[in-house]
Amino acid sequence: MAMLHASTPPCCTVGLNRSSHRRSASNHRFLLKQHLLGRRAAPGFATRAPAEDASSRSVIVARSLFDNNKNGDDFGDRIIAALPFLLPLLDGLPYAKFIMLQYPFVARAFAPVAPLMYIYHAFPFAPFLVFLAIYNGIVNNTSLPRFVRYHAMQAVLLDVLLIIPQVILNDVWKAPSDELGLQAYILAYNTLFLFTAVCSAYGMGSSLVGLTARLPLVAEAADYQVRDF
Repeated sequence: MAMLHASTPPCCTVGLNRSSHRRSASNHRFLLKQHLLGRRAAPGFATRAPAEDASSRSVIVARSLFDNNKNGDDFGDRIIAALPFLLPLLDGLPYAKFIMLQYPFVARAFAPVAPLMYIYHAFPFAPFLVFLAIYNGIVNNTSLPRFVRYHAMQAVLLDVLLIIPQVILNDVWKAPSDELGLQAYILAYNTLFLFTAVCSAYGMGSSLVGLTARLPLVAEAADYQVRDF
């Protein structure tokens, strides 16, 4: 009798096993569902960054090298803008005779320009004709970009500035005989050459790389003379 009360009927045992199996399977499906939902929610909701307004996004604008000239982005235009600076350079080279004697490397640096200088000064009216060609063919040619005409105008004005010192040094104030006057004369020659050479090199280099050069003494006047019609 004690054995009958202590033991559990077989049908009850089977029922309990089935019930526990159902609970175990249900718990397993619940945990699996939570796990899968967690994996799906990670990229969809948990880690998604808040939507940005298009107006709040930072915009990166690539700026061109030619932003400040706006018309000098063509390589041919840059060459045409650089060539007029040969005019003041060739007119200023005669004033380099003292500095070339003192520093021979300056003469070697300008040796490639020597044939062009010889041709330029070989004909009496060559400087005047080149001046007119640049002024009428480039500066007043409104079909060319302003970048080209502006640099050509600066080269023309720089060449015009050489007229006054040329008259003073060649006709009015000739080479003095005293030592102090000779030193001042040489200093005037060297200063005139260095100013012309540096301005011409700067204007030519800026034109070739597409940058707008603003030379001292002539930039404002060139701005006034060159206008876009």
